[in-house]
Amino acid sequence: MITLFGAPGAGKTEQGKLLAAKYNWKWVSYRDLLMSLRDRDIRFALEHGMFIDDDKATKVLNQALTEANLANNNYRWRMRGQYPSQIILDGFPADYRQTKWMIENGKIKDLKGAIVLRVPRGELWRRLVTRKRVDDTRAAIERRQDLYDRNITGMIRTLTMNGVLVREVDGGNSPQDVLARIEEVLADWEMIPPKQYTQITERAPGALDIASIFYSTRS
Repeated sequence: MITLFGAPGAGKTEQGKLLAAKYNWKWVSYRDLLMSLRDRDIRFALEHGMFIDDDKATKVLNQALTEANLANNNYRWRMRGQYPSQIILDGFPADYRQTKWMIENGKIKDLKGAIVLRVPRGELWRRLVTRKRVDDTRAAIERRQDLYDRNITGMIRTLTMNGVLVREVDGGNSPQDVLARIEEVLADWEMIPPKQYTQITERAPGALDIASIFYSTRS
């Protein structure tokens, strides 16, 4: 399992989807999971860049990880390859409390690495004003940016102390260039074959959005 860190607009979701489609990995979007709950308080918090109730957040994430691990175990049994399918965490942990939860609940042992996408502030704003998401108001963006800035250093330090590999990647280039840099890191971590990167294809049938799977089980 890996996690993608980055300020709002850094491209975590785009890169998570590209990796999932290319390697048949499972993409787990923290934001999408929370939105799938249809909880008014959570939606309000997301739209205004506020803290999310930890009990609700970790409960939904825990169930999503269980579903993803089950799917990956079935895939490993079928393929029996050297490079097993992985889980990509997108946006989690978001603060020190969630990092602590991963440690206390044994999730940290499954987390091999964290990739931090670094993007200049000006480029972040350019991306955010063009994607037109409901929670991309200036006030919400500033609060999310502040939350990220206040937590990222402590989270990286804590993860590193617990044996998690951490690498920074320049996220300011084109999506394909950023993906190539991420692949170099993953190959170095022996999670994908070295120097055998294949062309990006359409999303594989197994690379489904875990949020949609989770929501369908609740309907």
